[in-house]
Amino acid sequence: MLKHSKFVRGALLATLILTVGAGVGYGAPSGVQTVSVAVNSAISITVPATAAIAGTDPGTCGTTGSTITVKANRTWNLQIRSDPVNNPAGQAMNGVTPMVNVFQYNGGGVASFTNITSTYASLYGAPQARTTGTGTSVAMNYQQCVDWMDNPGTYTITVDYLGI
Repeated sequence: MLKHSKFVRGALLATLILTVGAGVGYGAPSGVQTVSVAVNSAISITVPATAAIAGTDPGTCGTTGSTITVKANRTWNLQIRSDPVNNPAGQAMNGVTPMVNVFQYNGGGVASFTNITSTYASLYGAPQARTTGTGTSVAMNYQQCVDWMDNPGTYTITVDYLGI
């Protein structure tokens, strides 16, 4: 039995050496890499190409509405102005003839009609939360009051929006 015991111990020792030796230096190469993804800050606005105020009699104000869509992955605000080249005083023009009254807007956080200027003005007093993929709709209203001194005709104004 002693001979058998030595044989078993010898076999166990050989197995142990082979098992330990088999894992040394023969593993597959490995490595770890961290990949960074830079997400840009983005804001997108969609503005309908046109809006129209129907025929308005002198002494009254005509209005129309429009919807601006904002998409942003960060806080944002929306600004508005009249085209500083073609409408620097905020007046709609018929050729080179301006209307007597300044074009007005409200919407976003601006509750009452406000005269437009050629300097950007924010529509909200504080930054707005980032939006979902479908965006946020900002309802805008435009108003033009017609004076008896305005000549009959079609007047236009370019309204610029800027997402910040």
